[in-house]
Amino acid sequence: MNPPTLSYLQALSDNIIVDAQKCTFCGICAEVCILDNIRVQLAPCRQACPLHTNCQGYVQLIARGDDQKAMKVLAEGLPFPGIVGRVCSHPCEDACSRREVDGQAVAIRDLKRYLADNVGLPPVAIAAERPEKVAIVGGGPAGAMAAYQLRKEGFRVTLYDANQRTGGMLASGVPEFRLPARVLDEEMSILARLGVALRLGVRIGADLPLADLLEQNDAVLLATGAHLSKRLSMSGEDLAGVHDGLGFLRAAKNGTTPALGRTVVVIGGGNTAVDAAQTAHRLGAAQVSIVCLESRQQMPAFAWEVEDALEEGIALRNGWGPAQFLQKASRVSGLLLRRCASVLDKDGRFAPSYDEADREQIEADTVIVAIGQEADLSYLGGAAPVSGGRLAADPLTLQCYGLTKVFAAGDALTGPKTVVEALASGKEAAESIRRYLVGDSLTYGRSYLGPYETEFPVDKSKAVARPRMQPRKVGGATRRTFAELQQGVLEGEARAEAGRCLSCGEAFGKFRTCWYCLPCEIECPEDALRVEIPYLLR
Repeated sequence: MNPPTLSYLQALSDNIIVDAQKCTFCGICAEVCILDNIRVQLAPCRQACPLHTNCQGYVQLIARGDDQKAMKVLAEGLPFPGIVGRVCSHPCEDACSRREVDGQAVAIRDLKRYLADNVGLPPVAIAAERPEKVAIVGGGPAGAMAAYQLRKEGFRVTLYDANQRTGGMLASGVPEFRLPARVLDEEMSILARLGVALRLGVRIGADLPLADLLEQNDAVLLATGAHLSKRLSMSGEDLAGVHDGLGFLRAAKNGTTPALGRTVVVIGGGNTAVDAAQTAHRLGAAQVSIVCLESRQQMPAFAWEVEDALEEGIALRNGWGPAQFLQKASRVSGLLLRRCASVLDKDGRFAPSYDEADREQIEADTVIVAIGQEADLSYLGGAAPVSGGRLAADPLTLQCYGLTKVFAAGDALTGPKTVVEALASGKEAAESIRRYLVGDSLTYGRSYLGPYETEFPVDKSKAVARPRMQPRKVGGATRRTFAELQQGVLEGEARAEAGRCLSCGEAFGKFRTCWYCLPCEIECPEDALRVEIPYLLR
């Protein structure tokens, strides 16, 4: 049978030929298309990632057996894969199309860790040195990411942090069993290797006035995080044996935790509360409970971390809130709880209501209050704008209102967010600072997605029937130590899991405007694209 006759326009539409077994979905072909013909369908995982990490690209390369190239793709936008591969909230997996096949997303975060554990980061190229100086206050995820991005652009970057280690909350608050210090320190060391000047143990305001930084630098980024624990503001909160969540976790990291006694109660339903409970379990408490207002389904803590806590015998008391601290002499002895009827009001705002007739007493040798965090902005001394306890800045450019050379990023600006959101905030702030220093518009093109399609059908017909990989965890007595809880991924497991990926999206010619100019074909780094030229035009 003869093939159907194509019109000239149809031929133009179909003449962009992409080899799906070579393509890494980088988008270069679409970026260089002079006539704006080529589009790239943006995989749902990549759309969901705050950093827009090319998840599809590195997962497909793992499936093809090319781990070196997979790491190169991953590292293009993420210099801290070992950190993110352990503590990321993985919104990419929530968006994964594989869930529509068997209810189980591809283990994208675990594959990221696989690469970090087994393949070194590729060399980082630094642009020509520039004279402009940038000071970054805060060495957490937002500040570290901004420092990395700006140093790559050749700027002279100095990072200040009150702690003796970079990492911010990653260093002081995330437990060792979740993120080992060796991983954090190794990945953060890239900053010094790139030439970022580190001024650790320097507290802005107390040791160095913020005004001096403003005078001595061409731009300043404030990325100081949210390191203050919120208080219940209840009588008895200052009793011996009552600790705030972040202070408790810092003490555990430093080896200065006080004796806990036999029974520990943690108040709060977020990740800090779960971390504190699991830490108390490892420090020898015989009985650990988490008391929170929310139901199990409403708890803001990551569901997988709650599961870990339950596996360790930590008890959940959902739907209860503290009414009173109980005491013997001047030390806490327990809590009087009251039943929480609702957490939010009719407008969705936090406004818990209680059934005061439903009360219960529980014993406690130690109580840990972990009900949230907020920023400590006392170092500003009025030198930067604040609104609602946070830095006040333009939501698009992150430039502080009224201060052209001062920018903000991370939890000090947004309130407590996830690690990947803080990294993305730091990356955006770095882009604004770059534009500011070179004289470009801070707003032009910031909301433009680029030559990408976000809505398209996904072919699920070729899905491999294979259950999701389940990484191993340590067990038994080791769950009483600070050894890393989740173990790494083996090569065979990684290949099989990556093979579950549906590889949603591809590059294609959309507008039938191809004039056979060929930069898409020439610039493709994988030799994956070919432009078919009609015979009569050869």
